[in-house]
Amino acid sequence: MSLIKTENLSYVYSQGSPFQVTALDNISITIEKGEFIGIIGHTGSGKSTLVQHLNGILKPTSGKVFFEGTDIFKDRQTTKNVRFKVGLCFQYPEYQLFENTVYDDIAFGPKNMGLSKDEIDEYVLEAASFVGIKKELLKKSPFELSGGEKRRAAIAGVIAMKPEVLILDEPTAGLDPKGRKRIERMIADYRQATESTVIIVSHSMEDIARTVGKVLVMNHGKAEMFAGVDEVFSKIERLPEIGLDVPSITRIMLRLRSLGYDVRTDIYTVEQAKDELLFLLKERGVL
Repeated sequence: MSLIKTENLSYVYSQGSPFQVTALDNISITIEKGEFIGIIGHTGSGKSTLVQHLNGILKPTSGKVFFEGTDIFKDRQTTKNVRFKVGLCFQYPEYQLFENTVYDDIAFGPKNMGLSKDEIDEYVLEAASFVGIKKELLKKSPFELSGGEKRRAAIAGVIAMKPEVLILDEPTAGLDPKGRKRIERMIADYRQATESTVIIVSHSMEDIARTVGKVLVMNHGKAEMFAGVDEVFSKIERLPEIGLDVPSITRIMLRLRSLGYDVRTDIYTVEQAKDELLFLLKERGVL
């Protein structure tokens, strides 16, 4: 049985008004337990609208969303339960910090789950450890933290609910390269430790290529592609047509191939390119 499934999911903003916009158009996808999914697409393609349906924040105009085979909008209690199982961290989540201390912000979700004080403390400390928030910072106001620390504290607030599915909407947006790498490493460590299903929304082809196993490409509210990284990134002609850039390093490898160098073209990161070129040089006896 699939973990998450959408059937003919559609969503229309301001339906029936002059400002009506179809944000999702007949989306049918299946996500299995333990998968690492990346969602990419041009601005306005429906990425954020889609993930807000997966934990019941938005209700479909038509179609259905299932979690472990159950319609998540079956009744109010089902929807509420799914919101704890499918944790969603919005873009720039640090803007949603509001409690007096970092501890209380991270504890907000577990408290709403009805856990005991000891359980809440356990969940908070574990989540803070995952994201690298030191114990002494938990007593501080969230507004005393650095930008990167705020981002990690906000993510910890979602992780603290121990969701079966963790959804992160543009988790590295606005961060410097060091901050981006730290968040990426944190997500990878979290996934490895918990074996959770993780879904990342991103506009960065490089970030997606470097981290996920499967990619959903959104285009004007439709699911343009949903396949493995290699298959999606091989569509070098189609991706630019829908407003997406193939990673620069991939273009370089394709250019080298066109010049007669026997290099792989399923290269999406600088690290992969480095290994491939070193291998080529060794084969030619240069190294």
